[in-house]
Parts: sequence; structure tokens; C-alpha cells
Amino acid sequence: MSKQPDLSAPVGSSANPSDAILTIPNLITFARLALIPVFLWLALAKDNIGAAWVVGFVLGSTDWIDGRVARRFNQVSKLGAAIDPFFDRLAVAAAAVVIIAKDLAPLWTVVVVLVRDGLLLAMLPFLSAHGVPRPTVSKVGRAGSFGVMWAFGLFIGAGITDPPTDWVRVLAWLAFFPAIVLSYIAAVDYARTALASLRAGSETPQAG
Repeated sequence: MSKQPDLSAPVGSSANPSDAILTIPNLITFARLALIPVFLWLALAKDNIGAAWVVGFVLGSTDWIDGRVARRFNQVSKLGAAIDPFFDRLAVAAAAVVIIAKDLAPLWTVVVVLVRDGLLLAMLPFLSAHGVPRPTVSKVGRAGSFGVMWAFGLFIGAGITDPPTDWVRVLAWLAFFPAIVLSYIAAVDYARTALASLRAGSETPQAG
């Protein structure tokens, strides 16, 4: 018997995301996206790490706003659910570019983050091709991503002075290590969830 839709859930709720595009949460998300090139321009073209850090701080600290607005006003959309995590990865990648270009942290710190994110992104087309929905972002995954963003932000913030401010770099390391552990724990959990869904799909009898 097929599962019936939950008619008690309002359109645009987290239980029933809408097909809407021009919603307030989506506009907030696109506004955050527009800040990424500004951040890169300030840091790399203008060599103004202080101004870039301010823009990056706004970009990172507003990460929760679009989701909160979507849930508060029942404007959860399929587009928002798809693009918000992708834009977050773009923001992290932009911070990684600045960190590498300005030599603000060892290269391996960037590599371990980008490898994890790259593997998860590469998994999505495969899951889509097999009709498996992407795993829901877990609290552990959110905590890991939040920690990585703050660690990268602190690495960049330390670079406002020359030489970099030592105590800010210490804070960056204190944020980075637990964040990367949580990120990989979440990645393993996502992989297990996806594998279980694939196995369940392959074991479902096909109509003939």
C-alpha cells in the first residue's frame, strides 16, 4: 500500500516542502551566496583581510537564519533544502582558498575538510540516479560544519595582523579538531544511511 501524503502538514512545512522558488529563506540564501565573491575579492584582490573577515563573519554567522525563517513561516522549499548545504560548502571552500593563498594554516587542515565535503557531494548524483534521497543533515553534521566554519574564520582572523595573532590561532585549533572529528563521524553515518537505503531499494520486489 502506498504511503498517503500528510494532509495535516501546512504547505511549505518541513514535512511537506513546497516547490516555491522566490521565498524569503531562499532570498536570504542567495544573498549569502552573493557575499562569497565579495569575500574573495577583499581577501585576494584588495589584500584586506580585516574587511574580508567581517564579510566572512556575516556570511558564516547568518547560516542559521534562512533555515529558521523557513520553519517559522512555513516556507520550507525543495530548492532551499537542496541549495543551502551546497552554498555552505562553497563558503567553506572560499575560506579554504584564502587560507591557502595567505598561508594562514597548514595545507592538510584544508585538505581533510575538502576531501570530506567532496566525497559527500560526489555521492549525491549516484544516490539520485538510484532514486535514493539524500541523507538528512544530522545534529552532529551541523555541529561539525559549524565548528569548521568558525575554525577557518579564526585562522583568517588571526591573519589580520602580521605576524598572525597567536591566541586567535590557538582558538582556531581548539575549534578545528573537535569539528573535524564530528564532521567525519557524520560523514560515516551519512554513508551508512545511504547504503541501507540502497540495499532496501534493491531488495524491494519489482512489479513484473
